[in-house]
Amino acid sequence: MRLNTKIRTALGITIAGTVLGTGGFAFAAFIQQSTSDAVAGSAESFAPITVTGGATGKLLPGETADVTLTFTNPNSNVRAQLTSIGAGDVVVDTVANAGDMPYCHDQIELSTIGVGTLPTLDLSQANLPFVLAHAVKLKDDTDIRCQGMTFHTTWTVQAQAVR
Repeated sequence: MRLNTKIRTALGITIAGTVLGTGGFAFAAFIQQSTSDAVAGSAESFAPITVTGGATGKLLPGETADVTLTFTNPNSNVRAQLTSIGAGDVVVDTVANAGDMPYCHDQIELSTIGVGTLPTLDLSQANLPFVLAHAVKLKDDTDIRCQGMTFHTTWTVQAQAVR
């Protein structure tokens, strides 16, 4: 049996359309999605730096003194970048009359205005001195009740690990 040209053309278009449709469907069936197993990682460890302070000396009313902080980075794997230094508290150790301790405590001012650029400690660097200029002041109007007192100051130092 012979098919005329119009029927063969129509049949050819139909077959081609089916093949393309099937081909498009088959393509969509081969898209893959995968997930990986757990991938191990770890965070670096960073031990705190150590800080010691130097004595400020003796002050008369209105005088200031520098404070020298000495830093040590115990880390052999990362450097320690200092990010801030803050004034803590004043602790009056001795005063002639124990009742004057609160007054004398309030006569000492701490300041971090003269801090300047903060250093970065190298790997395992020890004993890096850093001066806080004019960090301690005995107020101008301090009277004789604080004569001969001894005190110490506290400072807060923050650092972060860097490569």
